[in-house]
Amino acid sequence: MLIRRRNGVGRPAKRWTWKNVFKVLTSTGVAARAALFVVFTVLALSLSAPQPAKAFMDTCDWVDQSTNQKADMPGVSAENIFPSVRQWDGKGGLVSGAEKLPKGAAQYTLYELNSMRGLNWASTQVSQKQAKGDDSAEDDDCSIQNDITNSIGQMIFDLSKVMSRAAISVKEISSNPSPLAALYEETVEGKDSVVDRLNNRVFKFAVPTMILLTGIWVFGKWRKGDMREVWAGVGWAAFVVVAVSGFLVNGNYVAVVEKADSGIAQGNAVLTEAVLGSATGLMEPPCDLGVNATQRGMRVSSCAMYDTLAFRPWSIGQFGDPGKKRIAYKGDDKCDFGGPRRCSDLRVKQVVAQSVTNKDYYSGEKDITDKKEDEYGDLRKYMADDFSSGDYDQWSGRKPASRISIAIYALVASAIVGLMVIGLSLLTLLWHAVTLIMVILLPLIASISIHPTQQKLLRGWWETFVHSFVLRAGFGVILTVLLLFYQVILPLQVPLGMQLLMLLLVTVAVIMLLKNLLSGKFSPKVAGAEDALGIREAAETGSSKLVDKGQGAPGKALQVGGRVAGRTAAGTVRTADKKLLGGKLAKGGWIDVSARQKRKDSYGIAKAQGGGAAKSKQQGPLKKQVQPDSPELPEQQQGQQPDPEAQPTSRRRVSSSTGQQPAQTSVPTQPQGQRPAPQQPSPQQPQPRTYPTQPHQAQPQPHQPQPQAPQPPNNQPPPNPPRPNGRVS
Repeated sequence: MLIRRRNGVGRPAKRWTWKNVFKVLTSTGVAARAALFVVFTVLALSLSAPQPAKAFMDTCDWVDQSTNQKADMPGVSAENIFPSVRQWDGKGGLVSGAEKLPKGAAQYTLYELNSMRGLNWASTQVSQKQAKGDDSAEDDDCSIQNDITNSIGQMIFDLSKVMSRAAISVKEISSNPSPLAALYEETVEGKDSVVDRLNNRVFKFAVPTMILLTGIWVFGKWRKGDMREVWAGVGWAAFVVVAVSGFLVNGNYVAVVEKADSGIAQGNAVLTEAVLGSATGLMEPPCDLGVNATQRGMRVSSCAMYDTLAFRPWSIGQFGDPGKKRIAYKGDDKCDFGGPRRCSDLRVKQVVAQSVTNKDYYSGEKDITDKKEDEYGDLRKYMADDFSSGDYDQWSGRKPASRISIAIYALVASAIVGLMVIGLSLLTLLWHAVTLIMVILLPLIASISIHPTQQKLLRGWWETFVHSFVLRAGFGVILTVLLLFYQVILPLQVPLGMQLLMLLLVTVAVIMLLKNLLSGKFSPKVAGAEDALGIREAAETGSSKLVDKGQGAPGKALQVGGRVAGRTAAGTVRTADKKLLGGKLAKGGWIDVSARQKRKDSYGIAKAQGGGAAKSKQQGPLKKQVQPDSPELPEQQQGQQPDPEAQPTSRRRVSSSTGQQPAQTSVPTQPQGQRPAPQQPSPQQPQPRTYPTQPHQAQPQPHQPQPQAPQPPNNQPPPNPPRPNGRVS
């Protein structure tokens, strides 16, 4: 079927295929998507802008009156994923979610009462006049953009809360006097534990056999007359049998390990309380705790991390700069979440109004969430009555950009602090496991070590056993010092970037101290000890790898940041040179040329020499051979001899006998350190851009005759004609 055109020439009718249908549907979808994008963009801009009082579509209908006034229930913010430790009763059990607290609220920190609940940035669309109770005021300042920005900031801050919760939980578990108590119950503790079974079925049966073997060894030494080794061997065998039997009988090993663990934990707690107390003075809310509280040091250290990583960043984002310190609250006198100082803190009051505490959960009251919403409404009225318009705008979320910035800062700070604390805690747990393994393997090692020739096994066991306790005590001291620096750095009135830099420097210094501790400089050495089982070597290798990765992480981060900053600066300089100076710095060799500009110049050279884009791609930038019979060469150059007077673009070898070009061409190479001589541009070819610092090699191109320059007239007479004999006079 033909369709007649105006000029009389027919063309075949277009046939509809699946490919054509797919193209039509794709183009239609793209057009519809572009139209919807324009419509939604206009709608978003119109809704985010201030609307008149009686607009067709009111912005306040699209947003909630108040956000985050709903109280958090127990179990949120990774409470069930990362449990805390029941440190207030000394038993050290794990707590996930709500926990019934027997004493009054003043005997617990806010972190123990509430965990990470309530740390939500509240925002409201209610104006300050309406919050005061003025019904005549119209709420005409609603903004969808503020609502979305506050939600983004809260999402980022939620990640920071999860990381902070994980760091505090792992720190509490490692600081517990017996973090591996569940493993001790089946392997060490009890009448039929693994240690008891090994003692009764292995060590006691091995003692007579090893004594017999020791007697044979003594007889051999006595025949040689080496009485000193004989008495030393007999004394060693007797010492091992008596000492190990006394250590393993009646569960004495359990008492020894518990005493050592509790002594290390109490020492670290006293050090933590003394260091943090001297650094902060009287503990302010939310960490105010009685002086005679159980395990006060460890509990204060956990609450200090909660305060610096979560509570204080939240209060700064909620209240602005006043949120760094305690804000006086003169509201109702009823308080069920702490002592007088905590009840008179506005920050703590809002956290409690936005959460269901452990006391509230077990109070037996019904409709506790409705009660919390009423508390939030009273708090909003209090803010509108007693605070200025600027403070109310910050509290109500009308300046959400600051919350995003503080959320990012909190996320980075929790990553730096949390990873370091988690690393120290994991090292502590690792050497707790080494202690447990040493206790379990003692009957086996002692059975072999009774023989005088195997003294190195028991000596190595003793060295590793003592080394594990020394490292755990050292990790506690380093963790206390680390928390001290964090507690001092984070509240400082310095820019946030400077705080992050100081946190990074402190972290690197602590890692260097850890390497010295792991090297065994502070552990006692036992002569003749040997780690035959490789337990200490394996633990030290794992610890060193963890420390090395922690030490290399800041360096890699700085290296990547420096590389990105350098590339950004170089690109900025090139752009400024191109836009402002016309590329003079690049032409003069003062700055390097970008890779993109080099490719662009190569393309321009190939196109200017007649090859075009297609020929440049076919030949390639490094191709040095040109075939004379190639159809890409011009017709006048196939099988023709080049003009000797023409100026070629590159040097070539020309055959004088055949008059044809050879198959291979040679490209001249420039001596190292010399710049190529500039070529004189022809009238028909534009001059390509050249850079003296990195000259481009000339690409072999087919020979093209150049127009001859006008020659001056020759005034010399012509030569005489030749004579008949062939000579010229």
